[in-house]
Amino acid sequence: MSAPISAIPFGHILCWVDGSDEACRAAERAAHLAKSLGAKLSFLALGDEPEYSKGFEDYARIEGVIGPMSPSIANNVEACLFQAVSVAADIGIKKAARLVGAGEPASAICDAARTQGADLVVIRRRKSNIVQRLLGASVSDTLTDKCGFAVLSVG
Repeated sequence: MSAPISAIPFGHILCWVDGSDEACRAAERAAHLAKSLGAKLSFLALGDEPEYSKGFEDYARIEGVIGPMSPSIANNVEACLFQAVSVAADIGIKKAARLVGAGEPASAICDAARTQGADLVVIRRRKSNIVQRLLGASVSDTLTDKCGFAVLSVG
């Protein structure tokens, strides 16, 4: 007879939302999974790095704002991120983190997961054809192979 497993299999789930319907559904599933496991939950949206603006820098200095501008994210990504955090709150996860980053998806997700201490990454299932699969590795492949994360791809 084997000993019971007492450790939570995943203690922190990071879910990437990109504004697609599939990503929004994946975020809902990630929230339910985190709730069932008692895991921490973070949602990550990726945007574009803001261009340098002397006017904003002057304004920020006058207003006492310290640090760089946050990346800007598209409206559909913002809506998906808002929906994800709302769903998590509705099912009882009150402290789901809302993260905004920038960069190439696989690298940015990998960096965020490491920074946050995530041990499972949830992403949308990408619909691809055979040519796309032959031409390059998917985000899921990169996260698994090069970053060493467990990846759950849902849609």
